[in-house]
Amino acid sequence: SNAKEILALKDVDGALVGRTPLLIASMRPGTHDVRLELAGHQRWATRVRVEAGARARVAASLEQ
Repeated sequence: SNAKEILALKDVDGALVGRTPLLIASMRPGTHDVRLELAGHQRWATRVRVEAGARARVAASLEQ
């Protein structure tokens, strides 16, 4: 797959939630830790704030 279609494991608040791209429909409001991992690449992590009733988008670029 090319760089824009990387399938990586996505971890939210310490729980594995699936592979990217991913939409989590029932995320509770608040601040959440997000981590992406892909073999042969550096791990990527950030924090995202989710507002009640709103969507929060996370975009990442994984480096080898």
